This record gives sequence, C-alpha cells and structure tokens, in this order.
Amino acid sequence: MRELVRLFFLLPALAILVTTADLFGSDVYGPRPFNQILGSDLTETWSPAPVSAIQNREHVLLVDAETMSNCLTVDPSDPSSLGVGDVSVLTGGTGTYGNAVRSMFQVLDLNTAVLATESLTGTYTIHPWLASYHAIDADADIASGSASSVVIRDKNSFYMAEQYTIAFLVFTLTGTASSTTVQATSRYFYNTGSSDYEQDQSWSSDHWLKMDANSVSLTSNASEATAFMLADANDLIDVKVPEGSDFNPKGTEWQTNSFAAYPETVWDYDDSELNSDLFLQRVDDHYETQFGDSDEASVAASGALDAIEASLTGQGATLRYSKDVYLTFRESLLSYEFGAVDMYNSVLGETTVENVYFTNAADDDGVYHPFMVIASHNAPAGPQFLIDVARPPGDNCCDGGYAEQNVTRNAVLEVKLVKIPLTDYGLVSTFTDNNLSSYGTLAEDEGLTEEDWTIDNYTSLSSTGIAVDGVMIYPASNNVLVYATFSAEITESGIHVGRGMGFHYHADGHSFNGNGINLYNLSDYDGHTHPPIIGFVFDGIALFGKYESTYDSMDGYDDVLDDYNGHTHGDYGYHYHAFLTEVTQTEGPDTDTYDQHFLQRGAFKGLVNDIP
Repeated sequence: MRELVRLFFLLPALAILVTTADLFGSDVYGPRPFNQILGSDLTETWSPAPVSAIQNREHVLLVDAETMSNCLTVDPSDPSSLGVGDVSVLTGGTGTYGNAVRSMFQVLDLNTAVLATESLTGTYTIHPWLASYHAIDADADIASGSASSVVIRDKNSFYMAEQYTIAFLVFTLTGTASSTTVQATSRYFYNTGSSDYEQDQSWSSDHWLKMDANSVSLTSNASEATAFMLADANDLIDVKVPEGSDFNPKGTEWQTNSFAAYPETVWDYDDSELNSDLFLQRVDDHYETQFGDSDEASVAASGALDAIEASLTGQGATLRYSKDVYLTFRESLLSYEFGAVDMYNSVLGETTVENVYFTNAADDDGVYHPFMVIASHNAPAGPQFLIDVARPPGDNCCDGGYAEQNVTRNAVLEVKLVKIPLTDYGLVSTFTDNNLSSYGTLAEDEGLTEEDWTIDNYTSLSSTGIAVDGVMIYPASNNVLVYATFSAEITESGIHVGRGMGFHYHADGHSFNGNGINLYNLSDYDGHTHPPIIGFVFDGIALFGKYESTYDSMDGYDDVLDDYNGHTHGDYGYHYHAFLTEVTQTEGPDTDTYDQHFLQRGAFKGLVNDIP
C-alpha cells in the first residue's frame, strides 16, 4: 500500500460511495446556521390569537391577557431564567427570531410519554422551545413546600444529574385559552435511589404564576394570578404538520404509543473514552493540522486540496468540483452550534460537527482516492419537535405489530465519520450502472426483482448523504418503499429518528413550510444567484436547495432537472437540487396524491463502482 492508506477502517461502509466532474465557478455558499438565524430579523407582523383549546402538545406564547403587552420569555443571557418579553416587538415585526423562539413554549400532559397505558391527566408541564428536555420549576430545594420564584431546570437529559435540584412543576390551567390562570398544583423530584420521579408531598398547591411588567414570580394569592392568553405560537413560526398536509397526506392521527427507552450507551462530553481524544488517537497525524475551526486549520485544509489536485492531475484525473466548493462546505459544516437543547445528550453552544478534513490515500496500484472526511455528531442545531410526529418509527421492542411497540420521540447525539469522494468518477447512464450488491438496496431488501427497481428504491438501506448541518440524509422512501411523508413519520423540518434514535432527513422542510428555521430558508437566497449548497451525497455530488419562483433569475432556473433531481448548467457541473413535484403513493388500501418535497431522491447519479 502506498502512503496514506490508513484511517478508512473507521469509515461506515455505505459512506464510501462516490462522484463525477466539472468545475464550479459561480455562487456557492452555505445557509445560515440556527445560531445565526436567532439573531436575524423577524419581519413578519403577528396578531396574537388563542389556541383552539387547552390541550396536550399545544405550542404557545403566554401573553398577559389584560394588557397584551407582556409575555413569558427565557432570558437570552441565562437559559435557566424566566423573564418578561415585549409583545410589541413580535406584533410589529421589529424583533428577531431569537425574541420569538425564546418566548415560545410547549405544554405537555403529565402522562404524554405513557399514554399507551395511562390516560391524560389534564395537568401540564411547560417546556421552552429551545430546551425541550427542560421544564419550569420552583426556585427552591426539594420538600421546601413553597417558593416565590421560578426557574427552568433540566428534567430529562443525560446531564440532568449535574444539577443540585432535579425537579419540575405540574400546572393546572383554569379558564379558556383566551384567559387562563396557571396554577402550580404539584411538584415532582427525581429520586436518585429509585432512578425515577416522585411527587413532592410537601408542595402546596397554593401557587399561581404571576407576571408584571418586570418579573415573573409565584404567588400564594389566587387573586394576584395573571390571566394569560395561550397565544398560538404557530401563527408566528409554524411547526405544525396538519392531518391531510403534504407531510401527513393520509390524515394519520397522533399515535399514543409509549416512548422508546434511550440507548444504553450514548456520547458523553465528559467521558474521555468516548470524546474526541480517542478519535485523535486513531487518526493519522498527517491530518491533524486540518482539525477544528481555526485560521490555521483552514490554511492546512486549503493546502491539502492543493496537494490533492496536483496528485490527481498527475494521474489524468480531476476533482469533481473546484477547490472553493469543498472549502465553502467545510466552513459551513463547522459553523453549526447547538442553539437548542433538543437531544438527550446535546450541550448548548457545542458544535454539531467536530472536524472536516481532506485525505489523499492511494490504493495498491498507486491510484489516489481523495475524500472529504466529516466527523459529525449527526445532530441539528435547532429544535425539531419529535413529540409532534404523528406516527414515528417503532423500536421493534417486542412481538406483534406497531401498536405494541414503543416509538422514537427522543433523539441522541451520535458519532459519525463520513467520507465524500472528491475525484470525478463519472455519471451513470442508468441507475443500475452502479453495482450496489455489496451494500444492499431498499428494493432488494423488500424482495423486488430487477424489473421493479426504480430511482426511488434502488438506493441505500440507510443514509445516502450528509446535510450541511452534519445530519445524515436518507432516501425519500422508507424501508417499506413508500415516502416517509406518506407514512407521517417526520417533523415539519423533514427529519425524524430511527430505532437507534439518530436523526436523519427524509424530506425538505423548507419546501414544506418555509417557516425560517429549517435546514435552509428563503432569506438565504437574498443577494445570491443560485440556491445554497445544503449537502453532499455519497456519490460525491453536491446537493443544493430548491429553486424558488420569487428568485426566477437564478443560475439554472430554467434548466430542467432530470429523474435524479439533478442537472448541469454554467460552471456548476452536475449537481442535485431539492425539488417539489406531485406524486401518488399507495400502501394497502390507502392511495393519495400530494406534493412530495424531495431532499435527496434515492438512486445515485454518480458512478460509485471505482471507489475503494
């Protein structure tokens, strides 16, 4: 073996699929990550209106019903503190996305996770949008009996034991959605001995939430309780997937299966056996100068690509795209930080992608096969609302059908090492030019003969690419060969988790609802001449956002996409786009025609047979 034939034992089997050629020269840029979206202008005006009813899983702003001028909000400088927000910056369109999402909460019935065996209680925990594993609690020790102030505490995450107090309040909402008092009728604390929550019997139910112009507190006098409007948060930033919509065309109801248990082993930032120190020990020292997000690492990555280009030129080959495309994608990947605690083991402010570096190993014949290697936690940076998915995947925990299974409404941060080929290996004439027999396909897994293979089903059993936030991309079809949208398995952002509780995209959330907090958003198009780059597929072909009718002068707008949702134009080379088209799907007795919002369709347009 010649020089750098190392490291690849670490790489997942399917991630060795590859690409084709042409130079990019034009407008290639990444979308704004969630942590930057929070600081951007929210220009939509808003008129607060109550939710239709006080019920489980409602997304609300708690607005002072009398003055309509104040709302409950999370302190931007301290995510454990509650404060008072100015409603006028939201109604007048002068605030930021951060102003909005920090004022948004979800109310969850106490029994939400166990409705397969228990009934709704009609009492609720209150969770911030930016911290779904946290809930409002009293600012007091266990067994105190009373408190005058409230905080936000970690209620369910992997790191909750790091708190001195682990507890949460349960509220009774009395009145209507237009005017309700919020009474902290009970409190639960975590018993470390039994590893379960128990009711704090000393807590007095004589506690009501009180908000004035400057502060939020608990009062023991019911007459001082604030009357809140439970304003519909979806009127401001829409995260709904309504029954009958494109992401739930069959009108599937929300399933009451119990929530699946977390995996026994998860990534731990504090565990040296799992953290990046171990990763660094296993990677060739030659690449370490490219690690991290520093000026020095960027210079090293640029130099590595220069060396790769020289070696490819020497063997009569080329990069599929220009050097700047890969550097742009690398920079975008490294810019994502957790702006929400929406996973069991995520940490606010940490990066979702640890390292992006370029390798240039040679095979036994001396032929170089360079790759862009991405060390990712497979985690989106913003909230995803898995609890609201109508019919998430089951965990296959037991005999019997879906009704007996637990379902995946929680996610864990993972460790993924993905490689994207840089060499132009060519394009297929038909999708069967790619021999995937070593990997398996959705079609073969379902027992289809070759005459029934299609671009949708002749594809990976799992991931087909990686998004710009470091999250894996799966084919549009699920493992029973219908689109995940048809099965109502995904959130409004086009994402869900499987049995291992790892995130992956199946569809394009921006195309579905355009709410401004998706993988990419309409505001990303401003000042540009092409949709943003939003991912790379394992065949080495770049994935860009959909074309928007309001930006019809963009490069390639009038160039038709092929059956793989790709095309070639200008200096961009062949590339994929997210794409919307009408489809008809059938499963059992159900047939529906609706708009399918493709992210990556399925089959590879890039030839993968020569990738080692």
